[in-house]
Formats: sequence, C-alpha cells, structure tokens
Amino acid sequence: MLRIAVLLCVAALLAACSRPPAAPVDAGAAAVPGAAATNALAGTPMAAYGTALNRAKNVQKIVNQHAGKQAKTIDAATGGN
Repeated sequence: MLRIAVLLCVAALLAACSRPPAAPVDAGAAAVPGAAATNALAGTPMAAYGTALNRAKNVQKIVNQHAGKQAKTIDAATGGN
C-alpha cells in the first residue's frame, strides 16, 4: 500500500513539472492595436505573464471603445446627456 502511495506521489510530481502544450496562435490577436506597454518582465520566467497581461490590456481598450460608442448611440437615440 505504501509503495502505491509513493508511486502516485512521484507520478503527480512528475506531471506537475512537465510543460503544458503550446497554445495555438490566435488569428484575432493580429487585429489588436499596438501594445499597451512594453513587457517589463521580458527575459524573466514571468515573460509569458507579461505578454498575456499586455494582451488583456489591449482587449480592455477595445471593449472600452465599443462601450463608449454604444453609450453615445444610446444617448443620441434617447435624448440623454
């Protein structure tokens, strides 16, 4: 029983250390405007996080722009301020 428990622990540790599969390149990412900021984490183990953070900031900019346009359209249609 102890042997099985040890083998399961070793297998879990090995699985945790393996690399995740590479994510496919998203075609929609090319439509994103310029970078929100430079990747301050470049050259560190957290570089992928910095890239993802910049991508999220760019997406948020686009969402905010669309929300602003929609708000203006609604205000114009309802006579709001």
